[in-house]
Amino acid sequence: MPVIYFCISGFNESVFTAEGIVGISLDKYLGPGCEFYDLLDFPRYKQRKMIPGMIPPDVAYTWGMTEFPLRSDATTLLDHMVHQGKLIYFTEAMLPRVADSLLTGFSARQLKWCALNEATMWNYLVENKLLFSTRQMDIVRYINDGPSTNGFPPESPARTGAWLGRQVIRAYMKRNPGITLAQLMANTNYREILNSSAYAPQ
Repeated sequence: MPVIYFCISGFNESVFTAEGIVGISLDKYLGPGCEFYDLLDFPRYKQRKMIPGMIPPDVAYTWGMTEFPLRSDATTLLDHMVHQGKLIYFTEAMLPRVADSLLTGFSARQLKWCALNEATMWNYLVENKLLFSTRQMDIVRYINDGPSTNGFPPESPARTGAWLGRQVIRAYMKRNPGITLAQLMANTNYREILNSSAYAPQ
């Protein structure tokens, strides 16, 4: 287990790691009403997640990202989706009593939207041959943070690719009950994970 330090970072990194260390910047978790966040022009979608309740999932996610990095030759949107899905699944396993809104950073309304549109989102990626796209623009659109997913309705959250990635991982683990969390995190064959999951939302 890493040693945890709390610090003030001057509103820079929220959570950072070094060998055997996790640092938590308390000034990044003061709540959306913090006047400094407006003065520093932090967008609302970020301020909504700059709350004390996000500290445990941010720590678990960042630690997992450090211990289980993206494969160096991962170039497709699918690679990034499955990797992000593994990290969210790992965070959930570390914090089983934490609300899904904190694990994902989505609001309750955004989570409901994803659940209702899961098959639509997946079919869109498949039909438009985006899963194996290596274009950086496509990866950023579905993996990076933002107010919403560009190309999807404005009520969609950003990072819908990561959310779908976790759905793939859930299907994979359900279909392969003998796989341990450690084995999952060590598996970097992202396409094999998708194939073995038989993920096909209806």
